[in-house]
Order: sequence, then structure tokens, then C-alpha cells
Amino acid sequence: MGEKKIRDEVALALSEDRCEPIVLGCAGMVYFARELSEEVQVPVIDGVTSAVKLVESLVSLGLQTSKRNGYAFPRTKTYLGRFQNDQPRG
Repeated sequence: MGEKKIRDEVALALSEDRCEPIVLGCAGMVYFARELSEEVQVPVIDGVTSAVKLVESLVSLGLQTSKRNGYAFPRTKTYLGRFQNDQPRG
């Protein structure tokens, strides 16, 4: 989608939907968010940059993925047959 088409869609969203922020949905538009925001005078949010900033904040808080339930470390399993000698040692 070209920049003109995006600008047209943003203008339509601003006028018809009376939206306040615009959220771009493609990593290929990262460069375009700031320029577009200045042009239309509403926040234009780039999902990639937002995701990176979110992860940075989680890291700076010292948070990590939970190790319970679905994210638990895998249980030890016994290797059998020809793989028996490849069994990790504690």
C-alpha cells in the first residue's frame, strides 16, 4: 500500500470515524509514523516500535517469562535405545 493510499485512509478515518489515534499495522511503515503524525496532528502509533518499547520496559523492570504451567521448563525425560548415551547429565 503506497503512502498516498495510507494518507487517504487516515483522512477518511479522521473524518468519518472521528478517531483520535492512528495505529499502523505493518513493519514496513515504521519510517512513516512520525511524518504522518505531524501531518495529521494526531498520534500515529507504529506497532513494531511500540512492541520494542514494551519489551525494553519489561527487561528494565527485571521481568521474565513465567516458569509455571505453559511456560514451565520441560520435564526431564529418559533417552532410550541408541540415544541412551546422549542422555544429558545433571
